[in-house]
Amino acid sequence: MNILFYGYGRHAKKIQRCIDNMHKFNINYCYLNRDIKKINNENCFYSIKDAKKNFHSFNCAFITSPNEFHLTHLKDCIENKIPYIYVEKPAIGVEDYINDIKSLDSSIKFIQVGYHYVYTPEIRQLKQLITNKSHGSLLRLDLFFGKGLAFKEEFKYEWRSKNPQAIADTLGSHLINITAFLLGRENIKQVNTHIARSTENNFYDTFHVFGLTKQSILFSLTASWGSPLNQSIKAYFSDMVWSYDMKKISKSYPRNCFNNDGFFEEPPLYEEISEHGGIKSSILYFIEKVISNKKFNSEFNNSSYINQ
Repeated sequence: MNILFYGYGRHAKKIQRCIDNMHKFNINYCYLNRDIKKINNENCFYSIKDAKKNFHSFNCAFITSPNEFHLTHLKDCIENKIPYIYVEKPAIGVEDYINDIKSLDSSIKFIQVGYHYVYTPEIRQLKQLITNKSHGSLLRLDLFFGKGLAFKEEFKYEWRSKNPQAIADTLGSHLINITAFLLGRENIKQVNTHIARSTENNFYDTFHVFGLTKQSILFSLTASWGSPLNQSIKAYFSDMVWSYDMKKISKSYPRNCFNNDGFFEEPPLYEEISEHGGIKSSILYFIEKVISNKKFNSEFNNSSYINQ
């Protein structure tokens, strides 16, 4: 299998490690990068034209280049008839472009935008609970992802610290994507957003989103580089409180728990270990489609909505 990478930064390396750990097939990697000296690999090239002199065709491509190049590199893949294409988020303009051209070349079999959280079993479980209403109707959804990058001494020299929108485009977009997946973007009626500036270091390091659905479900999202590491998803149902901290799922139910005196008491707590697998679920899902060599409906994962 020949796999093409556009860009070869931190995230691309994670994807490659994930693929390598599958041990299902022989892989030839090819990299396109503006600075090929950084990779120091004989299979690194400036352009796909150069790469195809060594690799005549590619089974799939991972677009992990900077955000502003996602659409350009997608068009590059389509032009070169690469059948399976994985575009790292936020994939600005990708979904709109595909919708505008009406139909893809028949050689393109699947495009996936890499919002990886929606492929994890934990988020899929929560989606099913919301859809089936097996523990009542959803009342409120809270998401908090704190990843304290701003505490690192070198953060002030990175591109993230210099771009006020970076926290929203990177970490915040994941939270909006999870919410759109769980609640349905067509159901979201009201959205308010705010990027907060840290009083300690003057970085724009925190992004808040809150709003309501048409069914009056409240959602509250916070993405922050100015917080210690903490990731939590909490859903309040009419007959259960469901929470996930990336290590275990906790469920507290039922609501009608009373003691001998008739007073309400805290319901039983049920816990199950469920370690978050990072990008593994998303990459495995994509690679399995590549192996099948079949055509599928592309999954843009609400990217056009998130980029509004």
